[in-house]
Amino acid sequence: MAGSQRSITQEIQDSWRNIVARAWSDDEFKRKLIEDPQAVLADAGLPVSQDVNYVVVENEPQCVHLVLPARPGGDVSIRHTTASDYDPGF
Repeated sequence: MAGSQRSITQEIQDSWRNIVARAWSDDEFKRKLIEDPQAVLADAGLPVSQDVNYVVVENEPQCVHLVLPARPGGDVSIRHTTASDYDPGF
């Protein structure tokens, strides 16, 4: 989905929440998610692209990862964004 204009559906949001919750409670699952996110995301039914390199990192109390989204095409003037403007990449 990265690079496309598909919206993040409630189903995708729910699937991601389930993946996060499972990773918090299952160290082996978390290891697989970090090592091979494409396979884990696809197994969860999320739309993944073979043309995208997915990377999963874990925040820690003293290290927080901030993701700078790819620059969109067209007008990039500052404006109010909505939840539908956010593309987590899958």
